[in-house]
Amino acid sequence: MIPVVYEGLCPICNGDLREEEILEKVCFLKNKKFDEICHNREEKDLEKLFEKVIGKPREIQKFWMRRICRGESFAAVAPTGIGKTAFGLVTSLYFAMDNRKSYIIVPTTLLVEQAAEEIRNFCMRLGLKVGLNSEGDIPVAFYHGRMGGGEKKAFGEILKEAKILITTAQFLSKRFDEIRDLDFYFIFVDDVDAILKSSKNVDKILNLLGFWKEGNEWKGRNKGILMVSTATASRGKATRLFRELLNFDVGSSFFTIRNVEDIIVKGNGIDIVRNILKRMGKGGIIYASSQEEAESYFEELKRDFKIGIAISKKKNDYEEFEKGNLDFLIGTAAYYGTLVRGLDLPEKIRYVVFTRAPIIKVRYEELSPNMLKVLALIFRKDERIKKFLPILPKIERYPKRIEELKRIIKEVSSKEKVEDMVIRDKEILFPDVKTYLQGSGRASRLTVKGLTKGASFLCESDENILKTFIKRASYFDIFFKEIENIDIEKLAVEIDKSRKRGVKKMIRPALFIVESPTKARLISRFFGKPSIKVYENGIVYEVATEKYILLVTACLGHVVDLSFERGFHGVEVNGKFIPVYASIKKCKNCNHQFTHFSSCPRCGSSDVQDSKDRIDILRKLASQTGLVIIGTDPDAEGEKIAWDLANLLAGVAEVKRAEFHEVTPRAVKQALENLREIDENRVKAQVVRRIEDRWIGFALSQKLWEVFGRHNLSAGRVQTPVLEWIIDQELKFKKKKKVSFLPELGIS
Repeated sequence: MIPVVYEGLCPICNGDLREEEILEKVCFLKNKKFDEICHNREEKDLEKLFEKVIGKPREIQKFWMRRICRGESFAAVAPTGIGKTAFGLVTSLYFAMDNRKSYIIVPTTLLVEQAAEEIRNFCMRLGLKVGLNSEGDIPVAFYHGRMGGGEKKAFGEILKEAKILITTAQFLSKRFDEIRDLDFYFIFVDDVDAILKSSKNVDKILNLLGFWKEGNEWKGRNKGILMVSTATASRGKATRLFRELLNFDVGSSFFTIRNVEDIIVKGNGIDIVRNILKRMGKGGIIYASSQEEAESYFEELKRDFKIGIAISKKKNDYEEFEKGNLDFLIGTAAYYGTLVRGLDLPEKIRYVVFTRAPIIKVRYEELSPNMLKVLALIFRKDERIKKFLPILPKIERYPKRIEELKRIIKEVSSKEKVEDMVIRDKEILFPDVKTYLQGSGRASRLTVKGLTKGASFLCESDENILKTFIKRASYFDIFFKEIENIDIEKLAVEIDKSRKRGVKKMIRPALFIVESPTKARLISRFFGKPSIKVYENGIVYEVATEKYILLVTACLGHVVDLSFERGFHGVEVNGKFIPVYASIKKCKNCNHQFTHFSSCPRCGSSDVQDSKDRIDILRKLASQTGLVIIGTDPDAEGEKIAWDLANLLAGVAEVKRAEFHEVTPRAVKQALENLREIDENRVKAQVVRRIEDRWIGFALSQKLWEVFGRHNLSAGRVQTPVLEWIIDQELKFKKKKKVSFLPELGIS
């Protein structure tokens, strides 16, 4: 390992951290392992309880335990079947045994009953007497609408004494006054959509956690923990309160990662669809281009197949399909439709069929301002359209100019050829790739078993529409194969195999560190809508991938720099050269950067940002995940940043390096598939370069300050020798040359 000292950055004693300690992962001064900062007694006790009543927890469940035991509220980002509800129940039992109340909110009456029964089973395994709406070692109050009068009375009598309360969201909405004054330490919401439908429900949750509203302002202090599932619906304004008061934002349970075989079928019609269903077997979803087409296909196909239809008039077939009484469902390819967005049955849905390529038809006279903006940018090379570009962001304010722009776009679009849209006489056809992505994604879902494989058949007879759809889809990294080149039987076997395999151990939490906040936000959105955790020194985006639950955050570049106070300009020279690094301080007032002093040496301001605070947050997150993936820039400087982070996080978590040369979904996914160790040869090059900067550039700069009395002058390791060379060449040029003179020959 490269010899190094990190001044004041030992995670145990806050003294120097040396390479020997990094290798041993031990603080020599206090003889403590670095991982002792990672775990506390509560966490170990909760893990032991989990093992007794359920079994060994998964990595993601251990991650949640660390958060719970540190008092953090959060949204649980996880695939279907990972055990969120079981985790919530065990956690509530743990707190009940410690005389702290919990509130479990589930979607349905059936789940209320199941949750109560699970608590009973857990208590039996522990040798405890549970009291379901009665007294016991662990009194549990549960309520649902099907209870009789006697049961409801028993519930009312035990409610205040109960350590665990289990209800639906409807109870919270209608009977909140009965629980308003109860002191809950842990609230687990397994149906966050039902809560988010009403801002009043969000207010009630916050009331239970110790907040109250005065006018438009929220008062109070958080006195408990809120754990929620990620949402499927739009999050709206209500969840902003979670972010403002509890430091987290609810994400989405719709992940954009997919493992779908995208297949083109050149043609349309009922016979083509019928043939696909026969060859692929049950578990198919059919997306028709309209409700009329869906009804027509349904009437034809129900003669040969156990098929249901999911349209506004008829919704019960969805439940029949879920129960296994139907093998197929047909509906419309609408972006906000039930079959496109509201369907999450990974074990049932094996493939989808689009009867036609999803498109958006827009007549010229119906072009919306937003659509006009898009088209104006597409045809911006036209001189007439160029004149509109300055007012384009605010074109809604100019109704007359909108009509003029529509007319010009109609003329220009009829003459110019565009690859990713179809232009007809009176309308423009846009490939609706987002609907295709959402719909085809129903066949490939992230589950506890991993990412299931699916297939999507895109039927289209219009060559122009098909060509533009393929082009537009390529922007989203979707590439099609023709059905003639597909072994259907082999594909069906692969699809079924992905649903039968055992539980994967690879789905685990990982801290993914990049350099900039913009890059962190962008990367997190490659995999879905992330949930957000807000810390004092940064934002963390949490999202699921096929192998990891990623916590994506930024280190903001270098976290350490050579010390100004130690050794020879930051290098200890004692038989060998050892660079000494200190955390970077930055003055918020004048942006001056330094490594020592508590206030700015330039302007005297005490408003100073210290990278040590950022290092502490990264250590905290790393201790929660147990795995760190460093995705800093793929150059020598990025490697040095990664090396510093790996040293500072040593013993807290396993550290790997991800290298990607472009910020695209494909590049990031490939980097996550091919993690590597840090390249110390590249690090050495950057270490030497920085020492050269300090020894040559900084030392020479100080000489300039002394001679000229100006501290804004600098002489770097590169520009100084280059400047010397330029001066030498200039002197040589100006130097007088000797001339020979031969008067006899007339030569000079």
